[in-house]
Amino acid sequence: MTKFLSKISLTGLLIVILTFTGMAQKLNNTLYLMQNVPQSNQLNPAIQPECKVFVGFPALSSVYFNYSNSSFGYNDIITDGSGIRSDSLVVNVNSFHDALKTTNFISQQFELTLFALGIRAKDYYFTLDVIEKEDSRFSFDKEMISFLKDGNYDYRGRTANWGGLGLDANAYHEIALGVSKKINDKWTVGIKGKVLFGMANVHMEESDMSVFTSLTGDQVILNSKHRLRASIPINQITYDANGFVDDINFDGDDFDEDFFLNTDNKGFAVDLGMTYKMDEKTTLYASVLDIGSINWKSNGYEFVQDGSFSYNGADWSQSGNSNDPNYREIEDVFDDLVDDIEDEFRVSNLVGSYSVALPTKIYLGGTHQIHKRVNLGALSRTEIFNGKVQSSLTLSANARFFRNLSTSLSYTAVNNSYNNVGFGLAAKFGPLQFYTITDNVMAAIKPNSAQVANIRFGLNFLFGCKDKTKKEDECSWNEPLKNKKKPLYK
Repeated sequence: MTKFLSKISLTGLLIVILTFTGMAQKLNNTLYLMQNVPQSNQLNPAIQPECKVFVGFPALSSVYFNYSNSSFGYNDIITDGSGIRSDSLVVNVNSFHDALKTTNFISQQFELTLFALGIRAKDYYFTLDVIEKEDSRFSFDKEMISFLKDGNYDYRGRTANWGGLGLDANAYHEIALGVSKKINDKWTVGIKGKVLFGMANVHMEESDMSVFTSLTGDQVILNSKHRLRASIPINQITYDANGFVDDINFDGDDFDEDFFLNTDNKGFAVDLGMTYKMDEKTTLYASVLDIGSINWKSNGYEFVQDGSFSYNGADWSQSGNSNDPNYREIEDVFDDLVDDIEDEFRVSNLVGSYSVALPTKIYLGGTHQIHKRVNLGALSRTEIFNGKVQSSLTLSANARFFRNLSTSLSYTAVNNSYNNVGFGLAAKFGPLQFYTITDNVMAAIKPNSAQVANIRFGLNFLFGCKDKTKKEDECSWNEPLKNKKKPLYK
């Protein structure tokens, strides 16, 4: 028993983690300072698109996918084998463990804009967006992995604190109506109200796990406490004789039209933004997004588990001799052990509504024009969710060498990752604009080591833009809508 659990395989746990990665911060930093792309207004409601009218191509005005984790890449988990496994890929537990931070975050987001519209009216600009959004997050502490990798030998006489598991997933519809106003030559302010309709949610409200090992190593005490809330279609929940959850069954048929068009889970959020033009070359930006929450009422469940299990060893004495009339299969001994654990870690279910706040994002940045067609930008992004704060910093160079073609090159430090080189391109052909933007081109070049991977692309119809027949020197970043006139000299 001294070295009980000294070497536990992480294969099962790694499968769980990799499952969520296919599911820690959502980045849009390169887009924020490409303000000739109308979708930059989604990040700062004070930004007024250049053209008088823009219409997003239905379901293709903006398609966005983001993946991020705070510590490891694929090649930290799966590596080339050695020796007799030199021709195979293997799970490298040590490499994975060494790459971890104290607390590790994994997240994935997907957005699809079904409709987008913007209209200028003198100093005002009005916008309407209809967006499908999905956001999933998972977190865990390194000490849990350390314990499972090395076993409990080094924890004799003390408690290994595994921390808690973080699990949050959201899927909802968003209808956003925004307005911005140019107050004067320096200030522009904007506000956007969002009506939200939730489809499905999973929210880990409370989680704590620990393992105590006695000094002699002959006793191990497992402590586990979790409170998980969910709003998802569940076909059936079966209970044991004591009223605890025994099994949960899902039916794919429940994810039908009623599920996707559900309006019972209502929410509201607000975006705020401003721009300040310090001088002819320098502009400052600030915005706060998603101040709000969704109240989950339909298909609401609350699963509660709080228990402690003392393990003093398993009785293998009757499993050595198959001719013994009292012989027991090793599998049966394990089954009894699992049953004992399940008895101590039973799950209760309470039905009811609950509210979950959206992750709030704060942007602060600015641009400085170094040439009539080039500006340099800096942007910080801070996300606050469940009491945790994650930040990123982006530096960018934004060029517009031709009226209908603009580019951006960016560098972002985020999630302990410092090799994120981004790129953006927006091209206009007649009234049709195409754009594609990523915060990490390296994810396509070296996907095995990427901690951040995202892309946004789309099509817009732009009307009432500046006449492209104007003189070349009239195309600048600071005054895209004004005619520049040369001063008269005597």
